[in-house]
Parts: sequence; C-alpha cells; structure tokens
Amino acid sequence: MRTALLRWIDDGHLGAAYGVHVLEETDERVAVWQPTGTLGRKPGGIRSGPRSRNLLASDWDGGYVDHRWDGDGVLRVHVPGQRWSTWRWMTSRGWSPSWYVNLERPWRRTPLGFESTDWILDLLIDADGAVQVKDADEFEWAREVGRLTEQQLTDAAQAADEARAAIEARAFPFGADWSRWSDLPAEPVPLPDGWDRIPV
Repeated sequence: MRTALLRWIDDGHLGAAYGVHVLEETDERVAVWQPTGTLGRKPGGIRSGPRSRNLLASDWDGGYVDHRWDGDGVLRVHVPGQRWSTWRWMTSRGWSPSWYVNLERPWRRTPLGFESTDWILDLLIDADGAVQVKDADEFEWAREVGRLTEQQLTDAAQAADEARAAIEARAFPFGADWSRWSDLPAEPVPLPDGWDRIPV
C-alpha cells in the first residue's frame, strides 16, 4: 500500500494538505484513507465569512499552520472525472451510516498524489438516502465577495445535481459494500517534501 499527498488549491495557495494511505487506485476509482491524528497544514491568516472558516487570498499571511485531524478516520472515494468525492468515517461501531459529498474539481494526479479545488458547498446523505445541503450560507457569501469564480459557482451547482442523481440511483460508491476497504492503517501519514510547492 502506498502513501500520497492529498491537497486542495484555493486562490493560488493551499487550502489544505494531508498525507493519506492509498487503498485503491484504478481508472475507475481512487480510495484514500486518512487516519485520526493525521497532521496536515492549512494557510494562516484572518478567516471570514459565516463561522469565520474561509480565507480570502488578500487575507492569507503567506504561511501555513498545523491542522490535526482528531476526529474519526475518514475514507475518501473519488471516481475520476466526477466533480465530487464521497467521504465516510470509520467510527468505533463501524462505518458511519451517513455519507458526505464534497463538491470539488475532479481530482488531478500529481507526482506526489492528488490535487483538487474545494467549492465550499457540500451534501449530507443520511442512512435513508435523504439529502441535505451543507454550507449554503458560506457558498452564498463566496458568491457575494467573489471568493469563487462564476464558473466555479456554476460547476458546484451542476455537481450538486449530478451527485443527487447518483445518490438516488445508488450509483457507486453509494450502493457499494464498503467492507472492500478493510485494511485501514492506524498510523498517520506525514506530509512529504514538496507538499507546499505550487505547482507540484
């Protein structure tokens, strides 16, 4: 099993970067595992918007700060070409009964791993398949202040519709047996050299 760098690029700087274990990597799908305790990096600076979680390029201080993933380990599954990834957490009782859909640019392979751009808007899917939109207020704020481009706003809205259709159809990975990814290492993956180099 190899390890890789997973990162998101926002406004020419890193939005976040983590080391991950690659559980599966084919032309059809990529599955990466991020154990609890993984130490990543996020840009430093003054954050704004609803709940003060977003960073404008003008407010970035030029550096990065540690961000430790202290919650349950998370498995991210991406189908190449799709404009989202599907996340599930491994709890003490097994896989979480719900899914999280992160709307983002299709992952790009890099020499160190994978790279995307987060579009802020997300979907939550409960065990019964009901879909709830997450962070719509932050998405609207991003529209108002120009945090996302018009193309990104359009792409995110279209991706949400595409993901809803996949959820309703129980398309992969929503109808998949997640026990296929049973080898879940507990050891966090450190960031590799060059994690902050843009482009890789």
